[in-house]
Amino acid sequence: MKQEAAVKRLCAAGVGLWGAAVVGLAGCAPTAMGPMVMRMGPGAPDRNVMQVGMRSGPRLSAPIAGTQAGVGTGNSFRGNESSFSTQQWGVAFDAALTVPVSERLHLHTGLQGEFLLPIPLPGYGLYAGASYYVGSERLGLAPALSLRGASDFGLGTPRGGPGTIFGAEVSCALTMQPEKNVSIGLVPFASWHTVASHGRNEQALYYGGVVAARVSWGGKNDFELSGGFGRAKVGKGVSWNVPIMGARGGR
Repeated sequence: MKQEAAVKRLCAAGVGLWGAAVVGLAGCAPTAMGPMVMRMGPGAPDRNVMQVGMRSGPRLSAPIAGTQAGVGTGNSFRGNESSFSTQQWGVAFDAALTVPVSERLHLHTGLQGEFLLPIPLPGYGLYAGASYYVGSERLGLAPALSLRGASDFGLGTPRGGPGTIFGAEVSCALTMQPEKNVSIGLVPFASWHTVASHGRNEQALYYGGVVAARVSWGGKNDFELSGGFGRAKVGKGVSWNVPIMGARGGR
C-alpha cells in the first residue's frame, strides 16, 4: 500500500509539473542538466522532499543550430573556444521532487525551465527516475536511472535553437556524512540523447561528474551546492567541454 501511494503521489506531481511547463511558451533551446538525480545520502524515508534552484549544462542542439548557413559570428558554434557562450551553455531553473517508496528506493521527478537575462526565454523539460541507496547512514552509494524530454517547441532563437532532446541518464552518487546534517558526495554520470534541430536528428553523449555538498537544518530544510565538469559530443565528431554548477534549496 505504501508503494502504491508513493507511485500515485509521483504521478500526480508529474502531471502538475508538466501542466506548469506548457504555460507561457517563449522558445529557447533547452539545457541538458546533469546529473539529473543526485541522492545525497539515505534521504528521508517518511516524507516527500521538494528542491528548487538553478543548474547549468550544455545546449545539445547548439552544434546543429550554430553551423547553419547564414548564422552570424556571434551565434556560431565555437566549442571549447567559448565554454560559457549562451549559444551552447545555459542555466535553467530546476524544481525536483523526491518520493520515498522505501528506505532504499526513491522515485524522482523534476521540471526545468530555461532562463536567460535580461529577458526570460524558457525552454521546458521534464525528467523522472529512480535511485537505490546501498550503505550506512554515514557512507553509501546511490545508483540512479532517469529519463528526460525537453524542447523549445520549435520556437527558434539565436541561442542554440530550435531544439528538442529526449534521452536517458545513469549516475551513481558516492556520499558521506562527516557530521550530522552535512553530506558531501561525488556524482559521475553519463547520458545519451536524441537531438532534433533544423530538420536533423543526431545522437548525443553527455558525461562528466560533480562534487556536491548539502547542509540541513531544522529537520526539514536543506541547501545544496554542486560543481564540476562534463563533456558533450553530438554526431560523429563535434565535442566540447561543459562547466557544471548548481544551487538548490529544499524542504
